[in-house]
Amino acid sequence: MKIAIFLPDLRGGGAERVNLHLVGAFLANGHDVDVVLLRRQGLFLNQVPAGVRVIDLRAGRVRQGFMPLVRYLREHQADALLASMWPLTTLAVLAAKVARFRGQLVVVEHSTLSRSPQNDGLSGFALRASMRWVNMFADDVVGVSAGVVDDLHGLGLRAGVGRVIHNPVAISHSETVPDTWQGHPWMKRPPSQRVLAVGSLKPAKDYPTLLSAMEKVVDSGTDVSLLILGTGLLQGELEARRRALGLEDHVHFGGFVSDPGPFYRAAGLFVLSSRWEGLPTVLIEALAAGTPVVSTDCRSGPAEILENGRYGRLVPVGNDQALAMAIGESLSANHDTEALRARANDFSVEKIGQAYLRVLVE
Repeated sequence: MKIAIFLPDLRGGGAERVNLHLVGAFLANGHDVDVVLLRRQGLFLNQVPAGVRVIDLRAGRVRQGFMPLVRYLREHQADALLASMWPLTTLAVLAAKVARFRGQLVVVEHSTLSRSPQNDGLSGFALRASMRWVNMFADDVVGVSAGVVDDLHGLGLRAGVGRVIHNPVAISHSETVPDTWQGHPWMKRPPSQRVLAVGSLKPAKDYPTLLSAMEKVVDSGTDVSLLILGTGLLQGELEARRRALGLEDHVHFGGFVSDPGPFYRAAGLFVLSSRWEGLPTVLIEALAAGTPVVSTDCRSGPAEILENGRYGRLVPVGNDQALAMAIGESLSANHDTEALRARANDFSVEKIGQAYLRVLVE
């Protein structure tokens, strides 16, 4: 079977990493894969496996990708098209209709769109209209968590349409942080003082609340160091907030790291401070490393992953005091690392890849 995976590009985000895991799973099961991009760019381009064709639609904007996608579908005769992230999902449905695509079309949403800026103004009207009248005509609609599927129904997706398939998660087996990091201030701290956050520097991640929580942790007398791995437009604003809070010695911005596995293993605690998510794979990656986690109980995903606090602490969204208390208590607590790893196995690439293949061949 030939499977086409449709994405905006291969920037260093969670959804892009998830789709690369699926590429590997599909290849391992003997299928051919095309990765179809609006723009051939992004930090993950060099991680596309050998033998996978990368199709560049050369579209500067989403709507400019419509006719190039139609031509691709007509010319390359894929057996299945897997499209991720609105508005690309809607574009894929419309292009498939125009191209008279006969394969299986599955659209996947990775976030609670009702909480995002995409649900504002004219964009929000288009989002709700597409859920009600366009995306329902895909062969299947997938949400990466039960919360995402519920959110899609709230945006207009017809009741009875949509299923949950969690994100596949895998981290490398590498145990050692690269040599270039050995002199970093975060690495000079003992593991019990190392706190890690991973994710793009964007509003959804609510790093300002995390920085405020870190100030409270430090003021309480706990010696701790936070490393944030990720890039984004808010970096300058967050660095200014770090200075204003006097946290230059306690908070570090590490930029994008292609292999975060060793950093999860080096950390004493992983923290997610998001206001909203779909299914935060970084939480599962931390569990896979056996690293304890603290997370906001945001909509949606963390409570599903952590089974309502069984595998990590959950705190209210935007509450820096509760987050600071959970960080301090978790750093000093004992944790069953094998239980954390076992929970992460529920999201293995093999299991989730098979779940997608069952949908793609229906």
